[in-house]
Amino acid sequence: MRQITESDSRIRADRLPNGVRIVTEHMPVSKTASLGIWIEAGSRHEAPGQEGMAHLMEHMAFKGTARRDALAIAKELDTLGGLSNAFTSREATCFHVRVMDAHLARAFDILSDIVLRPLLDPEELAREQAVILQEISMVEETPEEKIHEDFWAAAWADPGLAHPITGTPQSVGAVTAEALAQWRRAAYHPEAITVVAAGALDHDALAEMAEAAFGSLRKIQTAPAPAAGAYTPPYLAERRDWEQNHVILSYPSVGNVSADRFAHTLLATLLGGNMSSRLFQEVREKRGLAYSIYAGVNGLADVGLLEIQAAVDPDRTAELLSVVNAELAAVADGAVTAEELDHTREHLKGLLYLGAESTENRMMRLARNILLFNRSIPLEETAACLDAVTPDDIARTAKAAFAPGSAGLAVMGPTAALP
Repeated sequence: MRQITESDSRIRADRLPNGVRIVTEHMPVSKTASLGIWIEAGSRHEAPGQEGMAHLMEHMAFKGTARRDALAIAKELDTLGGLSNAFTSREATCFHVRVMDAHLARAFDILSDIVLRPLLDPEELAREQAVILQEISMVEETPEEKIHEDFWAAAWADPGLAHPITGTPQSVGAVTAEALAQWRRAAYHPEAITVVAAGALDHDALAEMAEAAFGSLRKIQTAPAPAAGAYTPPYLAERRDWEQNHVILSYPSVGNVSADRFAHTLLATLLGGNMSSRLFQEVREKRGLAYSIYAGVNGLADVGLLEIQAAVDPDRTAELLSVVNAELAAVADGAVTAEELDHTREHLKGLLYLGAESTENRMMRLARNILLFNRSIPLEETAACLDAVTPDDIARTAKAAFAPGSAGLAVMGPTAALP
């Protein structure tokens, strides 16, 4: 194995000859460990006709291997007494578990088994396709999720980036076991796999387990994920039999590897990231326009959107938009004070350090930094980057993001209409 040098002595990283990475963070006072097997295979890695395969593969991994049937997998994970789950994003799939330190080897055996040797039985596939079709239907019936999916799809020219992570009823229903196996062989290649763990663990022991499980995988030639197409501000209005109008405003932001991500995160948070934020106070507390209003950066590695989302009484939709636009203009004009920025900064730093108490949060953070930057990023470095953002930076970021013509807008509800 070739070791990757890390400046933090608690963090060690190795890379197998075939490209599989093993990265760990030792937490001396912990009695638990969190393990994740990450595959850089998400919905943006699906070609036309493959929409939803990454998510379907995540589901099928738990439906049986050559060594375990679905019930055995469920029972073994339950017996460990920990917490196990999996998720698919636009850029990765992750299988993860949190267990007592004594159970880490067994947890690794289960996760590596379902990642490497899923049976993809046609009967099980048909049952899981039905489950995912229900999942897609649930999105259609959940206003907050429905408007977000449609809005994201309309924002990007690249269909690989735009389509839902779950796929569509047509694409999911058309998947065969053979087609899914073929997609998996191409997507789950060694250089796409990273084993990450944090907590009470022995790096060398985990690296040996990873080498035994993944070391025989053959390297294959792969093409990088296509670059995101241009962001086009979407304008959507759709009448729905809902009690409220659901609204999204969006503006161009930056990707997760951009040095400007700290300014964009602070901007979104002071606008609508907590109860003291500008929009929450102005929209809910002062005017009673909405029960909740949220602002955040929805980012991938190379692109991102700053999104503002709320639900409002249909008769007050225009008032909501007017209030939001006034706040955005004020921030772009330099209204954010040093005191307000410090308050927001301390909120984010508090979340950063509070999350460090959890082995699961540490594993997730370490994994994302390795996938994005190929290195661990100390908490102190992130905190310093947040500290470096000034009120002038916030004003400049806001002015660039909220420039004329950059806004996207979606309204869904009983009186949906664009102003």
